[in-house]
Amino acid sequence: MKIIFSLLLTSILAVQQLPAQPSDDNHGSAVRASDASYAPLLLYTNGAGRIIPFEDGQMLQVGRRYFMIAIPDRGCVFANWTPVSVFTTTAIVTNNGVPTVLTNTITSTGPAYTRCPALIFTMQPVEVIEENSLLTISVSEGWQANFVPARKWFQK
Repeated sequence: MKIIFSLLLTSILAVQQLPAQPSDDNHGSAVRASDASYAPLLLYTNGAGRIIPFEDGQMLQVGRRYFMIAIPDRGCVFANWTPVSVFTTTAIVTNNGVPTVLTNTITSTGPAYTRCPALIFTMQPVEVIEENSLLTISVSEGWQANFVPARKWFQK
């Protein structure tokens, strides 16, 4: 089974182009390079497992389709992918005449999206909801891979 899974993953990755730009930027900000826009891919895991081939915060081109896969650790199984909305608030607060930048991030997961560990998605831009000289509120979209212990999964 592992050999078939490895061959399938290798062939999909060989056929599918996965260009990505490494991130030196924080979450919540988009980068524009020539005619292409880039945004950070926000990835989360719940349970024991990992996501390949991307890393949390990696800059990807907005509007392009990408492929990633969730791989459970030994003793666990993949349960599902859930979409995640990440709201980031950045405020400038003056304390005794010294401006300080405060950032707060809130995540909100949606309902289960798919039970297939392979996910094809289109990269979404960071959307600025509110912006003025003292406050910026933006929302980014990401994904959470959910893993559960194998015993719990098969007892259902």
